Amino acid sequence: MTEPPQEEGAQTFEELGLSKEVLTALSEMGWESPTPVQRDSYPLAIAGHDIIVQSRTGTGKTGAFGIPLVDKLITEDGDEQALILAPTRELALQSAAEIAKLGAHRNIDTVAVYGGASMERQVHALEKGARVISGTPGRVLDHLKRGTMNASKLRFLVLDEADEMLSMGFAKELHAIIERLPKKRQTLLFSATVDRAIKRVAEKHMHDPQFLGLSGDHVGALGI
Repeated sequence: MTEPPQEEGAQTFEELGLSKEVLTALSEMGWESPTPVQRDSYPLAIAGHDIIVQSRTGTGKTGAFGIPLVDKLITEDGDEQALILAPTRELALQSAAEIAKLGAHRNIDTVAVYGGASMERQVHALEKGARVISGTPGRVLDHLKRGTMNASKLRFLVLDEADEMLSMGFAKELHAIIERLPKKRQTLLFSATVDRAIKRVAEKHMHDPQFLGLSGDHVGALGI
């Protein structure tokens, strides 16, 4: 895992160089300035790097992957470009809703898929098309096995709360999902801890990931 150089980053969303559409969305959401994890993740993500971000809940992680996705990474042509995996349906719904708001002026639709809800309704939503799919591992794997989710054009994979997914017993599903995705993709992994299990995921499924560690209220390059 490569450590990026430590630099003083942008203090405002404007300094990040975001598009007018995304800046408007952020203003409507009441977001005034980027959190450290959002500020330091953005340039690495839009440069095309795989990244591992160690950060606690409440540090702005959804924005850290949602902003680069809607601002630069997702293109206007084609559906099902980004897959976000989360350990719980609440988190999957939260990510889908927040990214929909961030992409409101860029016509970026999102679909949330999770267990305990109607499979037929989710299949219908997927058939209508969405560029971002946010879901729990078990239900996402169900859709992939049924062929109701097209993984062939997915270019971005986000693993949110990766340590929680593994500790909740989703390791088998997680690996099965990733094996079905295109090899040529960008992976963004967010985790409160980076333990041996996370390192195994990185070694097996990521390409030369850049590592960002959150310590207190500052994000810097840390060794693992």
